[in-house]
Amino acid sequence: MIFDIVLHLVTSVYSTMPENPSYSIVAKLLGVEITVSLWALLAFSGAAYVYFLIRNAIPGKGVKKGLRYGAAIALLWQFAMLEGVSLFGNPIINEFVVGLSDAIPVFLMGILLSLLKTEEGENAALEPFSLGQKLTVVSIFTGIFLIGRYAAYFMEVVRSGHQTSPFFTFFWTLLMGACIGIICILLENSGNTLSLKHRAAKFGFLIFGVNWATFLLFMPLLFSGYMVDVLFRIVIDTLLVTIGYYLAFSPKIDLKPRSIK
Repeated sequence: MIFDIVLHLVTSVYSTMPENPSYSIVAKLLGVEITVSLWALLAFSGAAYVYFLIRNAIPGKGVKKGLRYGAAIALLWQFAMLEGVSLFGNPIINEFVVGLSDAIPVFLMGILLSLLKTEEGENAALEPFSLGQKLTVVSIFTGIFLIGRYAAYFMEVVRSGHQTSPFFTFFWTLLMGACIGIICILLENSGNTLSLKHRAAKFGFLIFGVNWATFLLFMPLLFSGYMVDVLFRIVIDTLLVTIGYYLAFSPKIDLKPRSIK
């Protein structure tokens, strides 16, 4: 968390803070610096909490677990940050650099967490997906997220840049869905024996949902006028990801690795 704050200070020249912002009640009472620090504590604590809940199921052993988890959450937060290009008209380089200030620390945190001593027998055996299976998972997540988000855009349930920046909005939404599919491949195991509904809820509401929610809460925590929009995003996106997982791993779609005789 401290490293995250330091990186944001170092990259302050790329700050995406709006001019003359309308701060939230929390920011007015505690100040911007303390509010941002509270968000960092919430976001990184949430990411760590999820890791400890799912570490037994993450493929690999030791530091490989941390590499997978850290890379997954870093990817999620980095792509989430890039939506600001279409939402607020911020330069993409600014959003990318500011995103790295969160992505790098959470990646390193994942590695550090995996170095902590844990119980024996917790390592999940790795049963990798084939290329075709990976493409299927990524394609389904991409399609579900794209369709669901555009329904929300057109119904104006969430703010978007589909009218002012249609090209970037489309490609961000497309790539964000693909990103979630890649995260699923990083953290899931084709040999998982839990029920499909259980696995879908676990990935959608816990792994994705908690990390997505804690990251998005930055805006309403610091600025006024974003709470309703962010709550709708969290609910809609979590449901879309849960549905995407269920469809991607449905028995009708054979994702089990086949032996070659």
